[in-house]
Amino acid sequence: MRLYPSILLAALLGGCANEPSYVPSGAPASVSATPVKAGDFWEYRVFDAYTKIDQGLYRYEVKQADANRVVVDVTHDGQVVGTRVYAPGWNGIDARLPNVPDQLHFNPPFPAYEYPLEPGKSWYVVVNATDAVTKATYRVHTRAKVVGWERIRVPAGEFDALRIQREVFAGNSTAVKTQEEIRETDWYVPAIQMAAITESSSQHFDNSMGGGDGGGEYPLRIRGDWLRGELVRYSR
Repeated sequence: MRLYPSILLAALLGGCANEPSYVPSGAPASVSATPVKAGDFWEYRVFDAYTKIDQGLYRYEVKQADANRVVVDVTHDGQVVGTRVYAPGWNGIDARLPNVPDQLHFNPPFPAYEYPLEPGKSWYVVVNATDAVTKATYRVHTRAKVVGWERIRVPAGEFDALRIQREVFAGNSTAVKTQEEIRETDWYVPAIQMAAITESSSQHFDNSMGGGDGGGEYPLRIRGDWLRGELVRYSR
């Protein structure tokens, strides 16, 4: 069995040397999940981080919220593109992973955040994810860390945010390709109960195609979309 290098671990470790040291005045020692309500929304301008091409405006609006789940309608440039369901605190129940084609049902919820959040905290969690279309079930591995506070500026304003990095192994390998290896970074803003910036990228290897990094005999590395979303408007 051939082992392929992962850009994710190298990138995560590479970022550790430059962890931010900023701590906002009056910052809490830890951040707990806070409830949202129907009508709350967040709008993001998304662009391709490779080409800088604008990918449109995405809006996430809470349609229903209770003690067990949050139901969110997603639109892209005004057109409905789906509904997502989260546990309180934005851990996905019926949600998507970057560059994985179909929506997934997570059991238990996808561990995007492990509360309370505090600088230096890390977690490693494995959950089941069932593909809504194929009904295949994968074991999704997530390793995450709260890197620390940063002061950020986006079109919606300037905020104190906790930078959270995740490396996710989707488990969706087949006979011809390896699983999607995903890198996500959120700049989570407690004051608005959501991330003000999100970034995601991924890769997998295609065993049916040669010409990879090591030459003709090596599988071809396929890079997925690298997207960045910045908050432009919100209401809560």
